[in-house]
Amino acid sequence: MANIDDLLEKFNNYLNSVLEYDDSNQHKVIDSMKYSLYSGGKRIRPILNLITFLEFSEDDMEKILPFSVAIEMIHTYSLIHDDLPAMDNDDFRRQKPTNHKVYSEGIAILAGDGLLNMSMEILIKYIDSITDPDDLKRAIRAMKYLYNSSGVNGMIGGQTIDIDYDLSQYTEDICEDMYKLKTAALIKASVITAAIVAGVDADGISKLSKFGESIGIAYQLEDDLLDGENDPESGEVNMLLFKDRDEIKDEVYNLTNSAFEAIDDMEFKVNLLKKFSLKLINRSV
Repeated sequence: MANIDDLLEKFNNYLNSVLEYDDSNQHKVIDSMKYSLYSGGKRIRPILNLITFLEFSEDDMEKILPFSVAIEMIHTYSLIHDDLPAMDNDDFRRQKPTNHKVYSEGIAILAGDGLLNMSMEILIKYIDSITDPDDLKRAIRAMKYLYNSSGVNGMIGGQTIDIDYDLSQYTEDICEDMYKLKTAALIKASVITAAIVAGVDADGISKLSKFGESIGIAYQLEDDLLDGENDPESGEVNMLLFKDRDEIKDEVYNLTNSAFEAIDDMEFKVNLLKKFSLKLINRSV
């Protein structure tokens, strides 16, 4: 029976194995990449990826671990770039100095670029080793889905909305659109890439897509609740500009119900997906 601690250990061991470098002349950018990868992240997306795979497949986890690591690298690069002075201009993340405060803005930019590039290197290396034609097709489909979800029609698109709109221009719909792209897209991709690799059929993918997006938006709304009442003078945007806390709690509840209803008739092998998702969206309780 799989448990979260075991999955986290497997993930970290695999991550460590792909980050073994000699002390090269470019070690500073590698140190910078490691700094953010090992700065206390909760590994939510890769764990969600691993759990989804295990719910639908009994195959070796080596089929999904490259995707889990790639997802975490994409997420981490986005945080490094988000913190830069040109974007959110943050000095701290997870109670530690942000990457550019430790390694300089230039190195932080390169570290983010390096993580995005390495995520592709890892997946391409894995895909190149696949011999089974069906596994190969599924892996390519999953890789395509991941990078579509993290690109301009996904995570990067959401980041663009975040920095491009003035506070006065925001509406509730624009804020929700930002949440769907900036946060929910990669969370949904964590679910869908695993489902594709596991061989879930089109109907199941559709149900899991609804599940993943609903959980992703609910997760971001939980962040809003945890951040507390928003200060309009700060320039920060979240749903508390448009709804009170009780309304947001109701929306989280409704999104959770919609997510679980979408996958209600699916059969699971380890029964961890719903339990783990509930932990993600009940953090403010």
